[in-house]
Amino acid sequence: MRLINLLSWLPGHSGFGSYVQRVVPEIDGLRLQLGSDGLAQLLDPDHWQPQSPPWAPGKYMRLLQRYSLVQHGLNFSDVLFRHDFHVDQLEAIYSPFFDALLCCPDVPQLITCHDLTPLSASNSCKAWLRYKFWQPRHCSTASRLIAISRYVADQLVLFGIDSSRIEVIPNGVTIQRPPIGGPASTDLLVLARHDVNKNLLTLLRGVSLLQRQAPNWRGILRIVGRNGRQTSKLMKLRQELPRPQQVQFINSISQDELVNLFRASFALISASSEEGFDYPILEAKAEGLPTLISDIRVHKEFHSGSSLFFPTHDDGHIFAQQVMQLLIDHSLWKQLSTSGFDLACSLSIRLQVQRISDQFSSLVSL
Repeated sequence: MRLINLLSWLPGHSGFGSYVQRVVPEIDGLRLQLGSDGLAQLLDPDHWQPQSPPWAPGKYMRLLQRYSLVQHGLNFSDVLFRHDFHVDQLEAIYSPFFDALLCCPDVPQLITCHDLTPLSASNSCKAWLRYKFWQPRHCSTASRLIAISRYVADQLVLFGIDSSRIEVIPNGVTIQRPPIGGPASTDLLVLARHDVNKNLLTLLRGVSLLQRQAPNWRGILRIVGRNGRQTSKLMKLRQELPRPQQVQFINSISQDELVNLFRASFALISASSEEGFDYPILEAKAEGLPTLISDIRVHKEFHSGSSLFFPTHDDGHIFAQQVMQLLIDHSLWKQLSTSGFDLACSLSIRLQVQRISDQFSSLVSL
């Protein structure tokens, strides 16, 4: 019996949840997750829906759920017994989260490390403590780890993981529509929570310079993402812009609305100072939308030749210069659109899922 551990899946939309919804449907294995009654359940693939679980009704389990500690609030042997299984029947366990089932150290396990951002650009002391002192236990329990980029793989090695236990499997995307043929507006789009590593304060300083140097630019910069520790500073900086009405904050939107924004925008911006992959860039390229992104290692790993790059920390001069260049040079816009779309075509979810499945299957023979 193969098992997919989804106990760390939180209610609501998140990047981790999107990852589950992309890759898990095509991977063989019983799904272990919380049900609406707050009890762990095992679901076969035919009866599983790729929808985020609800919050547990009980306060204790909901607290564990919030802090990704659900496995410590249940007796896993009892869960198996209720479904007529025994731990000896487990061949291998896969987790799309950076979590091993610690109660099953003798079962081969594959876990996914999306990033180690909390160690370098943490938004809370809790996150830093978890990654510094708790995640090593999960890593030591896992037989093998998936890193979603070479950059994350190198971080895992510095984290103390032997490189022979790491497999790099980049994220993939599904091409669903023809690429947009040309800019529909001069609006700019950002998909980012208001977290430290998203570097939005530096981005707004660049927008301030863009507004002063390009007074004829009348587009809208839309920042789509949940509030966070940087929200109050961002709101204050927005009011100090020459034209604050050109910056809009959107807390959340539906997937259909997001696709419409991609295809109605002029370019996607990512100013992040730290990322494990940065999936919105790939989503934008799947629609043919040009991207202007920060000059960080993981961005260079995937997007050299198909994006424009600007420094993470400067006065905004290069960012403003690149936006203005893109506004006047239609051939550059088209070149970035085409090369970005080609990259998205080469990074398919089908290939990603196949590589994960192959790794999962290889654990059975361990």
